[in-house]
Amino acid sequence: MTNKPLRILSLGAGVQSTTLLYMMVKGEIELPDHVIFSDTGWEPKPVYEHLAILEELMQQHNIPFHKVTAGNIRSDVLRTDGSRVALLPTYMKNPNNSKGMMQRQCTAEYKINPAMKKHRELVGLKPRQQSKEHLGTTIFGISYDEIQRMKDPPFSWLRNEYPLIDMKLTRQMCLDWCQEHGYGLPPRSACIGCPFKSDHEWRLLRDTMPDEWQDAVDFDNEYREAVRVRGKLSSIPFLHKSLIPLGEVDLRTSKEKGQFSLFGEDQFDQECEGMCGV
Repeated sequence: MTNKPLRILSLGAGVQSTTLLYMMVKGEIELPDHVIFSDTGWEPKPVYEHLAILEELMQQHNIPFHKVTAGNIRSDVLRTDGSRVALLPTYMKNPNNSKGMMQRQCTAEYKINPAMKKHRELVGLKPRQQSKEHLGTTIFGISYDEIQRMKDPPFSWLRNEYPLIDMKLTRQMCLDWCQEHGYGLPPRSACIGCPFKSDHEWRLLRDTMPDEWQDAVDFDNEYREAVRVRGKLSSIPFLHKSLIPLGEVDLRTSKEKGQFSLFGEDQFDQECEGMCGV
């Protein structure tokens, strides 16, 4: 057991958690005792390139870094051998042509659980062992404009800390801080085929990362086939809310279509919650 609670940064390698790490090495926030990155195995190439830069930075400042994983989510969810697979929050076309959405298990199984396992190891707890003593604090890169994502920790031995919210820093303010301090702008961290992408994000993937875009298009088709072969669902999954194959989706903006929205493009698109993208 540890005498002083460990401070552990949950690193998603996205904008907010990267800004937190930069602030820590700049001395604006206390350095963490450890940093944990949960790797789904399916992030875009720019995220892994950015993570390599952060790893070097952490080495320079003697910050212990831990990359944990539960496997490659892309290959795992395509299995048809009868083994259990995690559910993705895909849009579902039901037999009566109504629209639904599958329960999301991927964040818990590929982000939260591997990180929590490492948390337990670092503070000296065995699997399922409990403690009333405060042993660890998880530092999350959730910004002030995402305050609804604040959550209480699931265990009494753990505390959560949200420095960006305490400082009332929004995501845009994090980007501004990085620019003002001479850092490159961090990428958005999310799985290549995450269904929570807005049309704007799908367009960015298509126009700036053609290899990743093709990967997402291929996966969209492969996943439907895997679900069909498994034969456990009567509904048909799609990565895009339109319920058509991703490669056939019209991703033009409303303006390009000659339509104008009172609230702006993609105003009501769902966003990823929990551990993803921080």
